[in-house]
Amino acid sequence: MKRYIRRLQFTGKSTYIVSLPKSWVLNQGLNAKSQVVIEEKGGQLIIKPTVISQEKKEKTAVIQLDNESPEAISRRIISAYVMGFDRIILKFSKPITPLIRNSIRELIVNKTPGVEVISEDEREIHLFVLLNPLNTPLQDTIKRLVRVVRSIIQDACSYIRETIEIPMDQLVREDDSVDRVYFYTIRVLNKIAEGYMEVEDEKIDIKTLLAYRSLSKLLERIGDHAVNIALNTSKLKGREDIAREVSELCIEARDIYIESTESFLNAKPGVIDEIAMKTSLLREKERKLSTSYVGSLDPQVLASLQLVLESIRRIAEYSKDIAELALDLAIDKILVKNQGGVTEDIES
Repeated sequence: MKRYIRRLQFTGKSTYIVSLPKSWVLNQGLNAKSQVVIEEKGGQLIIKPTVISQEKKEKTAVIQLDNESPEAISRRIISAYVMGFDRIILKFSKPITPLIRNSIRELIVNKTPGVEVISEDEREIHLFVLLNPLNTPLQDTIKRLVRVVRSIIQDACSYIRETIEIPMDQLVREDDSVDRVYFYTIRVLNKIAEGYMEVEDEKIDIKTLLAYRSLSKLLERIGDHAVNIALNTSKLKGREDIAREVSELCIEARDIYIESTESFLNAKPGVIDEIAMKTSLLREKERKLSTSYVGSLDPQVLASLQLVLESIRRIAEYSKDIAELALDLAIDKILVKNQGGVTEDIES
């Protein structure tokens, strides 16, 4: 982050002026007659162009590739996508193999919403993001990620109760459904942070954006653990007694997740103490259940059971972290208000 120091000047009878850095003005595509918006947030002033130039709106990433694997190429595409690049140009030193070409097509269909192949030849593939984040409010994007993860947790608890074997392609689709919304959410947050798009909530600041970023990562991890539960639950087939106990624990973790995310979305941080207590109790139940079957189960079944229980515990613990984020945001806002001589209680 660049930092500039400027001295205030007094002109006329009641006006203070300050000069803007030339490099910033030119980078924004402004000139001497351009207008800027000055926003006051707390004790800070934010200056930005009234209209962001088309050149600034469209960001292009050129990725040079040699002998990278399909997985490595996918990682680079996802990185460019979440960092807000609109045009992604892949340049290969060798002719593109069918394997790589197909893996790129699968990636953009399953994990990066709005991306399309706009041109390709023997050594280049041009991708463009057609989905405009301005059409989806940030809050709606966050809520969508919360709902998707909640649905997968619910499915995982059902799989435990029914002790059915889930086809691998279905598990992949479950994982992809979380990744799609997660990657898009991070893209939107990065766009906002860079000033490429406005936010429907004028009160949002950099600390809130960081909280949303942390929330998104926690949700993605919770989704991964829910998929891991589904992956291992089939080993409990024929042990309805175990499945019933584990299913009850899974439902407890789901309820903690629901309570925590509602606390964050509705700015009601007062439930954190209750959630912390519930998480602690669940952790103790998980430990007792895990150790109670040591020595009485086939080692493979025991290993799968412990993986399922660990994921259930992680879902509860990450959910508690979400409730703590809600509290962090509330405390921060209260501290800012107190600086102005106003006292406000935390809502419960």
